Amino acid sequence: MVATGKGQDFQHKAMQPQRPAAPPIYFFRVLAISLAIAIYVVAVGFPFVFEDLPHILQNPRVHSWSYFPHYFTESLWSHLGAAPNSYYRPLFLTWLLCCFKLFGADAIGWHVVGLFLHAGVTYLVYRLAMRSLKDRLAAGFAAVIFALHPIHVESVAWISGQNETLFAGYFLAAILCYLHWKEGGARSWRTASLVCFALGLLMEETAIVLPVMVLLYAWSEEVGNRPLERTRTALLEAVPYLAVAAVYLCVHAFATRNAVLVKANWASPASIVLTLPSVLWFYVEKLLYPWPMAAYYPLTFIARVQMWNFWRPLCALLLTAGVLWVWAKRDRRAALACGWVFVPLLAPVLAIVRFAPNDLVHDRYLYVPSIGISMLAALALRKLPAGEGRVLGIPAFQLGVLALVGFVMGVATVKQTKYWSSDLALYSRAVEVAPHNALALSQLASQLSRLGENEQAVSYLERAVEANPHNYRSLLLLGVAETNLGNYDRAIPPLLRARMLHPNGGMADFVLGRAELGANRLSDAELSLRRAIELVPEKPRQHYLLGLALERQGRLQEARQEFLDETKIAPSAEAQSKLEEIDSRLSRSAPTRR
Repeated sequence: MVATGKGQDFQHKAMQPQRPAAPPIYFFRVLAISLAIAIYVVAVGFPFVFEDLPHILQNPRVHSWSYFPHYFTESLWSHLGAAPNSYYRPLFLTWLLCCFKLFGADAIGWHVVGLFLHAGVTYLVYRLAMRSLKDRLAAGFAAVIFALHPIHVESVAWISGQNETLFAGYFLAAILCYLHWKEGGARSWRTASLVCFALGLLMEETAIVLPVMVLLYAWSEEVGNRPLERTRTALLEAVPYLAVAAVYLCVHAFATRNAVLVKANWASPASIVLTLPSVLWFYVEKLLYPWPMAAYYPLTFIARVQMWNFWRPLCALLLTAGVLWVWAKRDRRAALACGWVFVPLLAPVLAIVRFAPNDLVHDRYLYVPSIGISMLAALALRKLPAGEGRVLGIPAFQLGVLALVGFVMGVATVKQTKYWSSDLALYSRAVEVAPHNALALSQLASQLSRLGENEQAVSYLERAVEANPHNYRSLLLLGVAETNLGNYDRAIPPLLRARMLHPNGGMADFVLGRAELGANRLSDAELSLRRAIELVPEKPRQHYLLGLALERQGRLQEARQEFLDETKIAPSAEAQSKLEEIDSRLSRSAPTRR
């Protein structure tokens, strides 16, 4: 009997080899998000480190809603006289305030939020890669690579580094909304894109480069048109974003109009220009091969052109640019990925004009550019031989290479994350990677000084001052350490130099007054402490030390007033005891009435 009709069709299908089904559409989303959280779980138990202390725990502006209106009219760290106050990030201050109200000084809550922020950005990277690469597997590969890339450690394991993940979220959301509008969505999507752009600017200044990304996407979408028409269309689409950027720059200028800047960059214009290739190549190299990693690096301004500091990075950049240019010409997707690498790097590379010599580069500036390198890596993986083998519908060879790359990156990420477990571990690592970096040396010395290791701290600070005689923080901390050791005469010279570098901060005057008091230079101590009080009126211990200087000069009435003022600012047993002692001495010396 011969089978006919549907029976024949069923028999024919049964004889065909069954091709494994593609993984569910949500497979890579869940995998990438899970990895983004799991890889940083160890950081949940870490304390506040690095600049968390002055920026969060000691910053009264993020402890009370009464300061909220000032976020939009003042610079970022206006509570710190020695800070780079040209920053304007009101939305980041709002974020810190909300987190402080929720978690207070409990670092666990802050870290948990940071993990979910990174996971959220990873999801947005997947969505972006889906639209930009037009390949679901490539998008999944890109999301996994982004989730595990070691260069993100500083932005995720460090609480204050959440600024980068928040900024990245707004930046990605702005581009995704724009692309949705571009693909035929309602005008509200473009409005949402502009709103996300504005919020990103209020989170971090680097968002100012977003109009360039819009130009890149608009240009790439108009492939069939003539170059002049493509340029015109791209510029028209970027105009609203340029308008938002112009308004932001005006607001930024107004908010930072009274900012006090520390002169930290002593490099000449020629030195800055010569250093640009080294800085750009540093970032490109870190995206490709991020080891070693630390909070500070040995890179500084070029004083003299040599093979290793100028010609090597320049040649490496030219070679890399050539390879990427050829790739981008053949594949529009690679061009878009290159845009995500280099456009967000414009701001941190050009910003070295005002950076300190030992503070030119940081891993956190690569959080957004790593989106581009993740997409390029995903495209490269998809060009590998597919073969016949499949795992969950994914070419087995490609999946195996992804697993190997992911394993290496995951191990490196976990290892690097451990350095953020304490200030001592963080700064020790920084000095190991950059043994002549003045900031790294001074930070380690500061931590040692807090632990009571003042002699060891002095040795590191002397190295820091030798490496950079114009570093305000190194000079100040050297004066503090010498004062703590009782070496008052040795403390005074670096403190005088620190005051010259930053005459309006008040801290150098305060420590100088303390050292001069210890050296029994009472008149000098009085002048320094009065100046410190004038600059920072509410700082504790200033009136107390001034009271001691006046008391030793026999000016008891004036000393009493200073001790009284100290009790009003920061009540302490020392000030109260001195106040009672002065009152007793004054009463004994008063003439008795008959």
